[in-house]
Order: sequence, then C-alpha cells, then structure tokens
Amino acid sequence: MCVWMKGRATAAPRGPCGPPLCLLVALVLIVERVGCDQDPLDPVYLPAALELLDAPEHFRVQQVGRYPPANSSLSSLSETFLLLQPWPRAQPLLRASYPPFATQQVVPPRVTEPHQRPVPWDVRAVSVEAAVTPAEPHARVLFHLKGQDWPPGHGSLPCARLHASHPAGTAHRACRFQPSLGACVVELELPPHWFSQDSTTRAQLAYTLEPAAQGPGGCGPGGEADPGEQALPVGSVELRPAAPPQYQEVPLDEAVTLRVPDMPVRPGQLFSATLLLSSNFTAGVLTLRIKVKKGLHVTAARPAQPTLWTAKLDRFKGSKHHTALITCHRAGPTVPEPDSPLEPSEFLWVDFLVDNGTSGGVAVTRPVTWQLEYLGQAPEAEKDKMVWEILVSERDIRALVPLAKAEELVNTAPLTGVPRRIPVRLVTVDSGGALVEVTEHIGCESANAQVLQVSEACDAVFVAGKESRGARGVRVDFWWRRLRASLRLTVWAPLLPLRIELTDNTLEQVRGWRVPGPAEGVQEPEAAAGEEAERRVRGCRLQYQRAGVRFLVPFAAHPLDGGRRLTHLLGSDWLLDVSHLVAPHARVQDPRVASLEGGHILVGREPGVTSIEVRSPLSDSILGEQALAVTDDKVSVLELRVQPVMGISLALSRGTAHPGEVTATCWAQSALPTPKQEVALSLWLSFSDHTLAPAELYNRHDLGLSVSAEEPSAVLPAKEQGARLAVLVSGAGTDGLPLHVSLHPPEPCRRGRHRVPLASGTTWLGLPPAPTPAPAFPSSPGQSSPATEASMDGKGRTTGSVGDSGNVRGKFERAEEESGKEEEAEAREEEGEEEEMVPAPQRVTDLELGMYALLGIFCLAILIFLINGVVFVLRYQRKEPPEGAVDPASPQPHNWVWLGTDQEELSRQLDRQSPGPLKGERGCPCESGGGEAVTVAPAPAGGTTSSSNTLARKEAGGRRKRVEFVTFAPAPPAQLPEEPVGAPAVQSILVAGEEDIRWVCEDMGLKDPEELRSYMERIRGSS
Repeated sequence: MCVWMKGRATAAPRGPCGPPLCLLVALVLIVERVGCDQDPLDPVYLPAALELLDAPEHFRVQQVGRYPPANSSLSSLSETFLLLQPWPRAQPLLRASYPPFATQQVVPPRVTEPHQRPVPWDVRAVSVEAAVTPAEPHARVLFHLKGQDWPPGHGSLPCARLHASHPAGTAHRACRFQPSLGACVVELELPPHWFSQDSTTRAQLAYTLEPAAQGPGGCGPGGEADPGEQALPVGSVELRPAAPPQYQEVPLDEAVTLRVPDMPVRPGQLFSATLLLSSNFTAGVLTLRIKVKKGLHVTAARPAQPTLWTAKLDRFKGSKHHTALITCHRAGPTVPEPDSPLEPSEFLWVDFLVDNGTSGGVAVTRPVTWQLEYLGQAPEAEKDKMVWEILVSERDIRALVPLAKAEELVNTAPLTGVPRRIPVRLVTVDSGGALVEVTEHIGCESANAQVLQVSEACDAVFVAGKESRGARGVRVDFWWRRLRASLRLTVWAPLLPLRIELTDNTLEQVRGWRVPGPAEGVQEPEAAAGEEAERRVRGCRLQYQRAGVRFLVPFAAHPLDGGRRLTHLLGSDWLLDVSHLVAPHARVQDPRVASLEGGHILVGREPGVTSIEVRSPLSDSILGEQALAVTDDKVSVLELRVQPVMGISLALSRGTAHPGEVTATCWAQSALPTPKQEVALSLWLSFSDHTLAPAELYNRHDLGLSVSAEEPSAVLPAKEQGARLAVLVSGAGTDGLPLHVSLHPPEPCRRGRHRVPLASGTTWLGLPPAPTPAPAFPSSPGQSSPATEASMDGKGRTTGSVGDSGNVRGKFERAEEESGKEEEAEAREEEGEEEEMVPAPQRVTDLELGMYALLGIFCLAILIFLINGVVFVLRYQRKEPPEGAVDPASPQPHNWVWLGTDQEELSRQLDRQSPGPLKGERGCPCESGGGEAVTVAPAPAGGTTSSSNTLARKEAGGRRKRVEFVTFAPAPPAQLPEEPVGAPAVQSILVAGEEDIRWVCEDMGLKDPEELRSYMERIRGSS
C-alpha cells in the first residue's frame, strides 16, 4: 500500500470534487504517508562485490520482497549464499571487494543436525549390519566423505571413531579415510555379555571426527570416555540371542519345495540344500536330476526321515556338466495319518562341495539345475526344470553400498538445458572392513523417473530437464549378483514462472543529461564553419534511466505420495537468484525500446512498452516475463548520496535453515584519512520519481564527476587502480574533511554557458563537527573559490569535471531518441533542455510533500468555489427585466408571437412598405385576414422604451412554420406627432393568417373587436 501511495501522493484528482471530499482524500493521503514513513529506509546498499571462491555450486538467495536486506545501508551490504555441494579439498573462501580495497575470509564449517554444531567435513555414515548375534558379534559402519574424489597421498584426511553404548557398557574403535574413495569401515566387536539369552536388546551407535595421527592405522588410541554431545548419531544395532537362518525357498512343483542358503559360499565350503514335501503328497517314487558345472560337486543325498524314505545317489560326469541322479522310494505308509502336519516337511538333504580356487578372487556364480521326474513322465520335461545360482567368492562380502558425492540435487536443467548429474560408485564391504569397488555386472533402476533418472552404466544419477517434479527421499535401486542396495536423494525442482525483478519498471528521460553519440535513426546535421562546440553538442543523445535486473525462482520438492503439500528449499519465502544461469536466454521483446546488457542491466532506447522474457532452451516456451515501459517524461537528479570507502570489513555467519546457508556482511571503513591515502567514493543517484540507482549502473563515459574540498590541495586525482571514483587525500584536520561531489554531463555534451551540475552531494572524511557546518562550495567550475577541485579523468587537470576514466562500471551503451521530428522541432527542444539545465533542487521530504499536497487541495477547493460564484453571478445578471417594468404604475409588457411561412414573410415585408393600415370588415382584426403587418411606434424621448428579444428558428423545407417572439411596452398616453431624431428602431409585430393568430387575440384579453381595432390603429399611427 505504501508503494502504491508513493506513486500517487502528489497527483491531483482528475475530476471535480467538493471541499469535504477533497479534505477526506487529503487526510487519507497524510495517514498513508505517515504509515509509509515507518517503513524501512530507502533501498540503498554498498555496491561491493561478494563472491565465493573454491565453491563448486552455490546460489545467492533472498527473501521475497526484501532486497536489499533490512540491515543494508549506504555503507554496508548483506547477502546470503547457499552452498549445495559439500566441501572440496580446500575450504571455500568468500571475497568482498570494492576496488582498490578487498578482503576475504574462510567460510565457517557446516552445521549438522541435531546438535547444530559445526563440523569441518561432510560425512555420510551407513550402518552395514542391522542385527548381530553371538556367532557374528561385529557391528560394521561405513563412513564416506562426500564432495569429490580424493587423490592418493592426501595427508589431511581425518579419522572417524565409532562409539557403541549399551546398558552394559561402551565400546570404541576408529578408522582413517582412505583415498581415492574417501571412505573407511569400522568393524567393532561387541562384548559377549551384551547379548541376552532370551531377549533382544539394542546398542546405540554414534561417531566423532578427529585429526589423523602418526603411526600404524593413522588414528590415535582415543579415549574410552563417553563423547557426550560432540558425537553425531548413526543409528542403532539389534543384539539377538541367535542368528536367524538365511535361506530362500523355491517351489519345484505343487508338492515339492526347494530350500537353499541365501548367502555367498567360500571355495572349499560344504553346504546343503533341503527338499520339502507337502502333506498331501502320495507318490511312492520320486526321482531328482541335478546338473552342476565343473567346480561344484554333489557329495551326498540323505533322507530326513529314513523310516519313511530311502535315497540312492548316482553320479555321471560330462564334458561341461556333472549330473547327479537321486532316486527316492517311500518306505512307510502311502496314506497320510490323521494327525500329520499340514505344512511341508523335510524329507531329503543334498550336500554340495565347492572346489578350492575356482573364483580367482572374484565373486562368480555357479548355476545348479533341478528337475523332478515321476513314473510315466518324460525324463527331459522342460516344465519341471529350475535353475538356482550359487554365488561363490573367496571374500566374505557383507553388503553392497552405493556412494554418491552429494545427497541433494538442484534441478536447474529446465532453466539452462544442461543436464545435472551426481556421480555414484558401488563398493562392497567385506568382513574385516575391506572395501572393493564394483564396476561390472551392475544393475540399477530409478523408482520415479519423473523426478530422477539413472545412467545406463549405473555410475551416475541425473536430471535432463524433462522431469516435471521434485521429491525428497526418491529411491534409486542398485544390484550386483545377489546383493541389492538403495540410494535415497533429494531433488529440488523450480516452481515456474520465473520472477523477474526490476529496480524500476518505468524508465524516463533524465532532465538536462545528454551523453555522447547520435541518437539512432536521427541524422546528424552538418555543422557550420566555426561551430565546433555546437557540432559536438548535436552529436549527443538523450539519457534514460537505467535499472538492475534479477531473475529469481523458488525451488521445492513434491511429496512422494502425490499430495500437494510442497517442501520449499530454505522456506516458502526464499528465492534463489538464477541470473547467472538464465541471462543467456533472456531478451527484451522489442529491442528498439530497451535492451539488456550483461544480462542484468536494463537500458532504455526510445519511448514505448515492451517486456523482458526468458525462453526455455529445451522447448522455446516462456519461463518468465515482466512488462516495462520507457517514457519521454522527464525526471531530475535531486541529489548525490556519497559514501567514502577507505577499507572493507567482512563478517560471516552460518544459518540454521539449511546446512549450506552462509550470510556475509561487509562494511565500508571510514575514518580520518592519513596523508596520501586513497579514498574510493560510492555514489547513489536520487531521482525526482522517488527511485534510487547506484552509479555503477551507468557507463563510466557518461558520468562527468568532480570532487572538490575547502582546503587547498586537499584532494588529488587517484591513479587508475580499478576504483569507480577515487581521490588521494593529502590529509585532514581533527574535525574531518568535507568533500563535495558534483555530477555533470560528459564534457562533449556540455553546452556553452550551461555548466551547472546536474546534482551534487557532500560527504565527510572522518567525523563531522557538531553542529555540522554548511560549506559554500562553488556551484559551477567557472566560479572562483578558495576550494580546490580534483578531476577523475586521470589526465592531470586541476579543475573541471570528469568521468571518462573514473572506472565506474559501465553497463549501458546508448539510448535512442525519437525519430521523425523536423529540424525546427529539434532546435526548440534543445533550447528548452538548455533552459532546463538549472541547479537541481534539494530533495523534499515526505512530510513536506504531504503538506504541499494538502495545501494544494485546499487552494483548489477555494478556486472551484470562487469560479462557481462568478459563473452564477454572470449567468443571472444578464436576465434583467425590461426597462418599462421599472415603473410599477405602468402595465406589464405584452408578448407577441408570429406564426407563418416563408411566403408570408415575403408578404409581410411588402406590407411594411404600405403607407397605412387597411380598413377591413367588422370584427377582430385577427380574423380579417393574414399577412397584415403592423409596426410599433417608438417611445418618445424620456419615456418608456420598448425592449424586444427575437428568437427565430427555421427548419429545412420550403413552407415550414416560422415563429417570432416580440416583447414590447405599451405606448405612453401622450404621443408625439413626429418621430424624434435618433429614436431607436423597434421591430414590428408580424401578424399571420386568421387561424394562426386567433389564440393571440384571445390571450391579450381583447375580445371586443372594436377595442382591438382601435389598439392596432393606434400602433400603426405611431409608426
């Protein structure tokens, strides 16, 4: 509401309003302005450059509607960064610079959950064993450093120490991270007295990180004390009394089921497979044919119930396969007993032996083919065959674990068209803590391809830009041999459309500011001889305002169950700045009106309305759009806000919304300068349309800047060292040194006698005295003053204005001027702009603007009241009564109306020339005929004169009726025989036909014909 009222507080009402309504509107304006005055100050900040170094992926972030942040000011800048990728080999650095000054700091460590404590490494801990038994009492945890591949010989990798806590005690063990995986496994043996004989208990696991030490293993002995709050949680492990059997059951047919061990086997290991029969099996003979490859042997076949079944084993060797034929005969009753169990029961054990050295150190599979045969069935029936693969490995592989460099991914592919990927590596964990990477025979699949995809080689997960959603905890499955593992990641997707923020949506002409370069589409007139200055002036064009552009978008994750409740990155009111990503795809729809320079500076060209749009590089659809206008309305530069910079200070802090959130705040150092100290000046331009813009938005060649001081030789031009505007200060007193900065058009565009600066501002080096004096600085370079002036052009001039090499970062090139105007119109406009180049007025405060608006509204109400009164008086003053009515004794005037046609008009004119009235028949003259004209005798001098007012209306057509109204006063009783000289002519009364004027006679009250006749004769005689 405050922004809306600021743009309209000084606008006068368009329609008329009464004083009460105007007063009410004025009061509303004042109340709104007071409310606006309580808002934060103008959006100014120190235009320093903040950048992250050695950070692989990061974004600038800002809250909705809060740029710059509330803690920014003319001398400070605060920005928030989001680091997504974990730490690389070196800690990231954040650098703040405002040339020629710069500083940098190491980014503080990440903050981890749940204790919100900073840790120098980003570690992922994976518990390999979910449960342990007294037979296998080892708890194994894999630790992985995310972020990159660690080269061999990297000596700065830390150690991870695992802490297990149980009601019966604690246990500790450590491992050191090894290149190039950046991982290690802690195998911690739990004490036997932790296991209960009849119940299941749990042990809590946590870890700490510590620097590596010299000696075997690379880790110190560590303390046996409880680490307390410093430990980071891993999870818990279940302590079971006995190990549950690990087997897999596969049905061979409806009655026979095969149970096989579900674990890898070692070379030379003996293991068994079990056959189960259902309770309704009635056959008396069963034949089992087993085929195995070389390296695997069937050693024995043992019936589980010798009293019911007998088994005979026959072996046959082949070139590729060995065949074992087991024949089973029922020895007991063929009919099941009533109390027999309904579940399948064991009836045969088959023993296998693996040859030594068959795997060669690599896990291999050995297929085993099972086939049942019954009496009367073909021996090679394919329908009864089943193949079971046995994993044979010399290593005791305990688990398969996928390692990813990051666990969250920001999907910027829809904005840039470049796929985003996270490398993944698969490792196996052996008993003893050995890690081996797996690269062959890997399978993988994404559980939700609309969110995340996986490569064919299973070495990376990626997004290509076609994904439509994000999600938290999306699963990707991997498998190798008989081992399976899953990896869960978080994918953040952009919520389109983009938000395009402009510092000013309406760009206007700057009054009195011209810059070098002819306007596009306007031919430069030829210069006359000896008019070099005028030729240079004609080579200048109008300067428009310029605006900064930022492209923002929120990122969110959708729920996996298909709901609508989104989870936003950092929060629902946070936006990521993606200007560096989408700037190559942003453009202005009409480049004649405006253009983009550098992807983040908007340049006005000519008046018009257009928009900035960002198109998708994948589908050419519009990702975001923002309307803007360039107008020929003129604004003035009210003042320059100047901030001296004599150094840069930087402070960094960690946020709590995300582990990678970092907030940087830098300040400009300002104190008493030392002799020959270089001082940079930060400038902000304040315009009359209540907008502010840093000088860095404008081209350095378009800014004519000059700096002056009261003391002689106090300031000198600084050498070009990258500063935007810098001076060398020879020294300052104990009370500080005031500097006066002026803004001029560039030297080629300054007109002969108009060298008054567009705007100026004053700043103090050091503390200003109290009360602050108002030094009198020269208003123009031509005036004499004891103050000295330093020019920023680097050419050694002692006075004058500069800006050509003040090294203000230029971001705009040229603006266009309206074409199609004639030379005379251009000359008049130039003369008008010369007159406009007057000293810029001081800035008016919001309170003064409100008072002025209220005063203007009251003056307008009074003016409207006076105008209404004058109009009323003039309107009714014209309607005066006839002069004859002044005498109250005189009779009232009569109103005569003539109705007739154009022919009757002609006859009336002829009758006017007749010498006297006609003598007709008896009766009223109104009935004697039409077309007789009578004249009205003028009043004698000094008597009552008749006043007449005639209204004629003639419609189209030959014989339309004509109406005339005549008002006259009755003749005085004494008539003069002769007409006095100079008497005014009185319009005659026109009498129409008998039927037309009958009502006139009746209206006059002359019903007696003799009275009317004598009255008419008396009038004619007077004429």
